[in-house]
Amino acid sequence: MQRLLVMIVRQWVLSAIVLVLGCAVLGYSLAAPPPPKEIRIAVGTAADSAYTQAAAAYAARLEATGFHVRRVPTEGSVENLALLRERRVDVAMVQGGIADRQRDGGLESLGAVFYEPVWAFRRSDRGLERLADLRGRRVAIGPEGSGTRVLALALLAANDLGPGDIEVLPVTGTEAVEALADGSADAAILVSARLGGAVGRLMTTPLVELRDFASVADAYEAHLPFLDTVRLPEGGISLAQNRPPHAVTLLAPVASVVVHEDVHPQVVSLLVSIMQEVHRPRTVFSAEGMFPNTLAQDLPMNADAARYYAGGRSVLQAWLPFWVAVTVERLLVILLPVLGIALPLIRFGPTLYASQMEKRVWRHYETLRRIEAQAEATEDAVARAALRERLEVLEGQVARLSLPVTYRRHVFALRRDIGYVRDQLTPGRDRGARRPFVRTEA
Repeated sequence: MQRLLVMIVRQWVLSAIVLVLGCAVLGYSLAAPPPPKEIRIAVGTAADSAYTQAAAAYAARLEATGFHVRRVPTEGSVENLALLRERRVDVAMVQGGIADRQRDGGLESLGAVFYEPVWAFRRSDRGLERLADLRGRRVAIGPEGSGTRVLALALLAANDLGPGDIEVLPVTGTEAVEALADGSADAAILVSARLGGAVGRLMTTPLVELRDFASVADAYEAHLPFLDTVRLPEGGISLAQNRPPHAVTLLAPVASVVVHEDVHPQVVSLLVSIMQEVHRPRTVFSAEGMFPNTLAQDLPMNADAARYYAGGRSVLQAWLPFWVAVTVERLLVILLPVLGIALPLIRFGPTLYASQMEKRVWRHYETLRRIEAQAEATEDAVARAALRERLEVLEGQVARLSLPVTYRRHVFALRRDIGYVRDQLTPGRDRGARRPFVRTEA
């Protein structure tokens, strides 16, 4: 019997272990895989560009968190989108108005991060007032593959000017400054979030003026909905030199951070937190806390990023280092189904065990009941002697039961009941003194 007990307990324990391990495997399969260790970020080739500086800030913070960051140089937003589609980069900044939801399916935005104003400079000695006056003129609109060229062509198209209606100069930055300064270009269209560099130099270049879009800003926004109106205040570039000498209204798309739609959710939360740290401060064109945001997106917003903007980072990521939080969150996903099975087993295991122990005693009561019933039905001395022998055998079986000390009281109760039936079978016993047999359960 002891061996049987051991077998029962062992089988129950093995079954519980198999069940718990099965739940652990199920939880592991449902848990998201860990984030990748390497992240590839597209960066601009110009060291002073807003894209390059923002990407450098992202990379520094990702590396401080424990990621390996690979920087991939690009020529601008058009190439950034191509690299994203080809999965040659994981994260890139894209200028508003460049992405197309159908062509760029599978890409999502993590949010807009800053305005990129359009700076339309012109030679003041060429009689140019509006963009429509650029027909037949030499215009610097940036190299092929740059977001500047795409936006410049969109602005010209809104004025019924195609690429063939102007003499395209595929230059920007320093080359555009030099072309305007020496008169080899009549105008230049730049897209830049920075007030220094080429923009700062052109603001002080003789015979070069900045186009103020104040009177036509609403019209441009109607024709090109991805553009917003921003205001460069008087002295916004330099208070000491009062540049510009008066406020200027500019048109500006927003730059967005773009990723693949299957980006890891925890990487999303980390990137958005980094974006908030980098782009939250006030700028000339935006109030503090205006960026990053989910407004004016050419591509669908990533669902995890939208949840982050609405509710902030998770409690674990707020209080623990990133990789520790990742590990704990994955363990929780794995352990929840395990605990869902293990806790009931822990709760009902002792009850099941007690039931099995008591059952080993109670099954003998059926034999005792039959002996008592037969004793009451017969007065034959031989039959009653045979019943007494059966009682002796039963009592021997009960005496040999091996039970834990906690359950021995059931054995003593059964032996007491056996003694009662034996007394009923004793010759000369007054049968009128009998009482109905009732199993005693201590």
